[in-house]
This record gives sequence, C-alpha cells and structure tokens, in this order.
Amino acid sequence: MTCESEQCRFARIEGYIITLARLQEQFEDRAVNLEEMGAAVSEQLAKENLCAPWRTSETERAGCREGMHLAALQFLSQYRKVIRNLSLSRLI
Repeated sequence: MTCESEQCRFARIEGYIITLARLQEQFEDRAVNLEEMGAAVSEQLAKENLCAPWRTSETERAGCREGMHLAALQFLSQYRKVIRNLSLSRLI
C-alpha cells in the first residue's frame, strides 16, 4: 500500500466516524420522520467544509469527503431499514 493511499484510507475512516457520530447524536432519543432524516443526510452530503480540517492534502481531503458521504448514506439506509422492519412487525 502506498503512503498516499494509506493517507486517503485513514482520512476516509476519520470522516466516516466523525460524520456517523454527528448524525447519531443529532437523532438519538427522539422519533424522527424520514423527511427530517433525509434533510439531515442531504445537509451532510452537501457540506463543503470537512469534518477533519487537519486533513490538508487533496488526497486526504478526498478520502475524508468520501467517508463523510458513506456515513451519511449508510445512516439513512439503516434508519429506513428499521422503519421498514417496524412497519412489517405491525402487520404481523
């Protein structure tokens, strides 16, 4: 693994962890509708400023942005899955 790709990988992990933690904190302990959740995820995806400003090289910045996007999309996907499972369990 090259140094550059390792920097990108670490920045991606960092962006992912920070963004996921922010979203989880924003929505913990309260009921949220899918529209509100979707708006929050869209806001995370539209952010130009990085959650890790200490990442200065373009490779690190790209990795951080990728991690931020992955976390936001995964968070919304998991939330939708929970809602779907709750809906299905009510039908049974």
